[in-house]
Amino acid sequence: ATEAAGAAAAASAQSSSSRRTPEMRATAKASPTMRPLLMPVGGSPWTVPKWGWGRTPSHSPQLGPAATPALDWSQVAGAAPVQELARTPIAVLLLMESPDIVVSGPRLEWCLPDAWGKLRDFPRDFCVTSPMFGVQQAGNMQLAFYPNGSRTAELDHCTVVLTRGPDSAGIKFEFLVNGRGIGPKVCLGRRYLGDYPLPFDKTDENAPKHVVVTMKVLDILGA
Repeated sequence: ATEAAGAAAAASAQSSSSRRTPEMRATAKASPTMRPLLMPVGGSPWTVPKWGWGRTPSHSPQLGPAATPALDWSQVAGAAPVQELARTPIAVLLLMESPDIVVSGPRLEWCLPDAWGKLRDFPRDFCVTSPMFGVQQAGNMQLAFYPNGSRTAELDHCTVVLTRGPDSAGIKFEFLVNGRGIGPKVCLGRRYLGDYPLPFDKTDENAPKHVVVTMKVLDILGA
C-alpha cells in the first residue's frame, strides 16, 4: 500500500510539471536582475532619488580653530598686579654700576669709552658692547655699537643692536646716536638691529670726540 501511494504521488507531480508552458517554467526559474541606478547625462543631481546609488554626497562639517584663552597675569607666580604695573613709572636699572652709563627714569645714556679716532678704524661688523641693564618685565638687556656698521648695513652708517633675555615683555623705544635718531621702534623678540647715520665724519678733527648712544624706553607692551 505504501509503495502504491508513493507511485501515485510521483505520477501526479510529473503530470503537473508537464502541464506548465515553457514561458511559465522560464518565469519560475529566472531570478530578479539587480541594476545600479544611473544618472542621466546632463541631468540635475536633484532629480536623482535619495535612495540607491547616485546619491548626491553631502559636505562634512567644518571645524574651525578654537580660540586661545587669554593669559591671566594675576595667576602668574611672582607677577605684579596689572594695576600696580600701570602706576609704576618706567625706570631703567643697571645690573652693575658703570662709569660709562648714566640712567634717569626711562632714559639711558651710554658714552663709549673709546674716542671716535679709534672706533672709526674698526673693521666692518665689529662692535663694542655696553654693560647689562633692564626695565620692568624686560631684564638682561645689552647694547652693541658697530662703528662702521654690521655686515648688512648701508655705507657710511653705524649700527646699534639691542639684545634681550628670554621671556621679556615687548618694549617701545627710541635710539639716538649723538642726538640723531630714526624714530621710535618696537622689539617683541630677543633682538633689534638698526642702522643710523655716522656720529662724525672721519676727519682728524673729530678723532678725540666721543660717541653717546641714548636709549629712551617709551612703553612696556602688555604692562
